[in-house]
Amino acid sequence: MYLNMHKLFSYTASAILFLLAFHVNGQEEKKTLRNGNQSYFGGKTMEAANYYRKSAAANNNYHKANFNLGDALYKTALGIKEKKIQSPDPKMTPDSAANLIFDQAADQFEIVAKSVASPDTVQKAWHNYGNARLMQKNYEDAISAYKKSLKIKPDDEDTRYNLAYALTQLKKQQQNQNKDNKNDKQNKENQKQEDKQKVNNKDDKDQQNAAQPQMNKEQAEQMLNALKNAERKLQANRKKSNESGSTTKPDKDW
Repeated sequence: MYLNMHKLFSYTASAILFLLAFHVNGQEEKKTLRNGNQSYFGGKTMEAANYYRKSAAANNNYHKANFNLGDALYKTALGIKEKKIQSPDPKMTPDSAANLIFDQAADQFEIVAKSVASPDTVQKAWHNYGNARLMQKNYEDAISAYKKSLKIKPDDEDTRYNLAYALTQLKKQQQNQNKDNKNDKQNKENQKQEDKQKVNNKDDKDQQNAAQPQMNKEQAEQMLNALKNAERKLQANRKKSNESGSTTKPDKDW
């Protein structure tokens, strides 16, 4: 099936959803799976996921329920990410909620891929696991899953397309990380230089202060008294000069 988001191909309900030719029996997991299928094709993916979860819980070895649960969770996460489905937790952003549900979808596909014997089902499970990780921008895990899928079916064009896309996105992600690391390194170096300059400035100031003579309280009082004594002597000399009638010479007039 062709998906609009990132032009990814995904094996979803329309391609591989397990529909059973039900017989009249009392197997609870099959009845619940049928209810899930009805909800899924009715566009109620969250409701379908609940049915599939109950079906898987009723029989731990009923991996058809696991696959369909992964598919329903994947579609639900896409709807939340595109804001077509309301997030089950209003406290979470759509991207955060979708990321959590993509993780749950991936878990279900991994269970199928590691549990069933059918190569065709395993190939599709790894493909869908890769899609879920890709939507989380976990490109390395997505690439690994697509490669596992291609080992089983090397000529699958959908998986080859998704693998090429994941490789391109991983390269971009690594380039951005290298750029961010370079910027962080430069910022740290700039901060180091600023701190070093502050230390140097402080040392210079301390040296200037050390070069200037420091005067304690006793020395200051002695200097003040010396200045007062000098002032008294100056006043006494002036008084003595006035009493003797001495005068100063006038400036020359040219």
